[in-house]
Amino acid sequence: MAADLKVTLTEQPQRREGTSRMAFVQLTNASSRTCDVDGWPVITLANAADEAVTVPSKNVAEPGKPVPVDLAPGRGVFAGIKWTICDKAAADCPTGNTIKVGLAKGGPLVVATLEGFPNSEQSGITVKSLQVGTLQPSNQGVVAW
Repeated sequence: MAADLKVTLTEQPQRREGTSRMAFVQLTNASSRTCDVDGWPVITLANAADEAVTVPSKNVAEPGKPVPVDLAPGRGVFAGIKWTICDKAAADCPTGNTIKVGLAKGGPLVVATLEGFPNSEQSGITVKSLQVGTLQPSNQGVVAW
């Protein structure tokens, strides 16, 4: 199913506080069939060599418990992510230029379209830690935490 997803991450400039950043995640069913979606999206930072970068992350029940969704073709589900940035010159600062998203740990991932993030050739995405909110059928409140 992940190969049939279109994913967009939109950084929320109004939600910046110190080293905290937030983004709105939209996963759209780009296939011709309905699929079942539930839980949390899998978010992976990748470097210029397309290797996964290890980032401490945890799933949080924000804005509430996951809501199972029968995702029809062309429809979307939504989640919020919150992360802490770091100085990319620091040895312990996970840095990448791509974010990939999937629906199951160990499952296929798709490259997300990034809006409001540093240009990908800059390798400027730093993620010291990450919190991933639940998938919701509506975008209401998914970045309000």
